[in-house]
Amino acid sequence: MLISDVDTPALLINLDRLRANIDRMAHLARNADMKLRPHTKTHKCVEIAKMQLEAGASGITVAKVGEAEVMAEAGIDDILIAHEVVGAAKIERLVQLAKRAKIAVGVDSVEAAMPLSMMLAQHGMRLRVLIEVDIGLHRCGVQPDAAVDFARAINALPGLNLVGLFAYPGHVYAARNENEAAGIAAYECRIMSDVAHRVGPLASIAGWISGGSTPTAPHYHSECGLTEMRPGSYVFGDRTQIDRWSAKPGDCAMTVLATVVSTPEPGRAVLDAGSKALASDLAPASAGHGMLKEDNAAVVVKVNEEHGFVDLSQSHLKLRVGDKVEVIPNHCCAATNLYDEMLIVKDSEVVETWRVAARGKLR
Repeated sequence: MLISDVDTPALLINLDRLRANIDRMAHLARNADMKLRPHTKTHKCVEIAKMQLEAGASGITVAKVGEAEVMAEAGIDDILIAHEVVGAAKIERLVQLAKRAKIAVGVDSVEAAMPLSMMLAQHGMRLRVLIEVDIGLHRCGVQPDAAVDFARAINALPGLNLVGLFAYPGHVYAARNENEAAGIAAYECRIMSDVAHRVGPLASIAGWISGGSTPTAPHYHSECGLTEMRPGSYVFGDRTQIDRWSAKPGDCAMTVLATVVSTPEPGRAVLDAGSKALASDLAPASAGHGMLKEDNAAVVVKVNEEHGFVDLSQSHLKLRVGDKVEVIPNHCCAATNLYDEMLIVKDSEVVETWRVAARGKLR
């Protein structure tokens, strides 16, 4: 099928750009002498996870137990759930999952760790756990100064095997320039090295000091203090990554194919792709909700649920009703989760269709 024959809205993935992005990040990890454990919440797709593993990734990262179940069912057996697992129903599923795959989870409180410990001990099992450390995002994670006491508490709980530390420098998305982004990466490495040094005598964690993000990935180096990085968005790229200096428009593998349904006045077009096709996330610096691949000066300035409003006042495009365009969305991870499938394209043709198999796996 030609792209021009595809009904819209549709999620397109450019195969050549996808491969180039996967290879580029694998190269960065090798140069930094770090393992790569990509975050698959970006794509939620088994085929892409396997491409990342074939390119050298040591395992994968997921956000939720449901995503881990999908990937394990597909034969991927080294999975970090970089999220606290709380609640009896999730813990029971986690235990069953750990019987058929090598699973690790993040912990940052005794309140969350104790139910895990009790359930695993009842099953005569031990689960790998990593302490999440808050390095500045102020989301989850123990404070660095509290990590040693927390490690002692984890060691006292049966069923848990403390094997590492992990952090997420998500505050890099507020950086004002690339030098600030590099500084956030350096701070992450310094804090994690210090915590690892202090927790090291209590557990065998030296080989698993995990961190990273797509914007900070270029700033790591051998012996920086991390042994592993977990970028996600790099695989597709989006306007957020363009704003954070980690992608150029020509690197973006994901676009949303949309049709012009109205041109109510000069300089304005309306697409059949709104927030339910593009998501509604804002980019750190660029205005609007996406830009057209055909001309980056054409911006989706507003979205309703089913409509995208394109400002053409700065663009050379003269769009007409029925024209199809490709939108580079602000946030590829959010956009992926809106679709049941992605169309894999090469040149002007659709060459494969891949399921977004972990779509909606929020539990």
